[in-house]
Amino acid sequence: MDKNRKTLYLHIGTPKTATTAIQHFCRDNREEFHKYGYEYPMFEFEYANVGTWRNGHFLLGNVNQAQGNRDFEAEEKVFLEAFEQIQEEFETYDNIILSDEGVWNHGFRLGGMCWNRLQRELEKDMFTVKVIVYLRRQDEFVYSWWNQIVKTGLRKTSVITWEEMIRRLPVVQLDYYGILEKIAEIVGKENIIVRRFDRSRFAGQMIQADFLQAVGLEFSEEYQIQEEISNVSLTKNCNEIKRILNSLPQLDQKGNDFFRAQLREFSRQSAEDKKCGMMSRQELKEFMSKYEEGNRRIAREYLGGEEWLFEEDYQVEEKWNPRNLDMIEDIVKLFGTSTLSLMRRNEELECQMSDLKYKLNHPFQTVGNRVKNSMGRVQ
Repeated sequence: MDKNRKTLYLHIGTPKTATTAIQHFCRDNREEFHKYGYEYPMFEFEYANVGTWRNGHFLLGNVNQAQGNRDFEAEEKVFLEAFEQIQEEFETYDNIILSDEGVWNHGFRLGGMCWNRLQRELEKDMFTVKVIVYLRRQDEFVYSWWNQIVKTGLRKTSVITWEEMIRRLPVVQLDYYGILEKIAEIVGKENIIVRRFDRSRFAGQMIQADFLQAVGLEFSEEYQIQEEISNVSLTKNCNEIKRILNSLPQLDQKGNDFFRAQLREFSRQSAEDKKCGMMSRQELKEFMSKYEEGNRRIAREYLGGEEWLFEEDYQVEEKWNPRNLDMIEDIVKLFGTSTLSLMRRNEELECQMSDLKYKLNHPFQTVGNRVKNSMGRVQ
């Protein structure tokens, strides 16, 4: 195997940068990839609450024993089996693509086990690794992360306020430059591909086309976007309503799914107030000042000497307040739409019950109708 011709592209997010859309696109276009010497391998390993399209999850996925303890030996076995399959794929394809957004936030946990394993494979000198990472401005990243936590519900963190989120920043890795430098120690700075998560900058104005460009391909009509991945963010008011609903002691999966669907649809139809931000202009400047130097270094060192990583012209006019004038109106509208939805569902169930009662009261006619229908299909 000629190492100079073999490349493993590892897409690591960050989270909340359309990673699911990228993963679905890669999975759905494997046949097209094959024409150009690329493969997006699918593995048989399964992880709870993790879609199989996240084909790089074996790099850090937990394997638990029957009693619930983490089984590191089993995880190592999975890792070795995955790379054995990757080596086999390299016999046919020059380029392999792996993707999992969890690598960004969790890759250096447990002593960097994920990256240590990958480094061990690199030392075999069989292929080159190129890491692809999409970055969005830190304040936008944190808000999108919090929005997702609240929207998902049924977690301890699903009830935290925005102020708590900013203060605690659970799991979130916002020192982009620091993380990139640690990755560079393993794969080399020249093998890190940084992309801005900014729709106005995407190649072809599409995340799928932009990702193809990152791996050295060009989007064309032969590639299919089979399904539009819809991950509607809740409006700020809807997010606050959902956060409060998350604290209901009787909330179960069905109730959570109902509230989530209603709020998602309401958010889809509602116009977000762009003038309001989660931070005041001064708070935003103070928050971003912690990352300003690192962001500039990323622009200079990873983006060909550019001066800025993100736009620093903050458009916020005022800070969002949960007691804003629109909140009561949104609550009333949401109550109304939810009630109408339940009424329609109840009417559907009543029709089904009525039909079932008729069939039970007229069994011979029901059987006769089925016989006639089956004979009609045969003819």
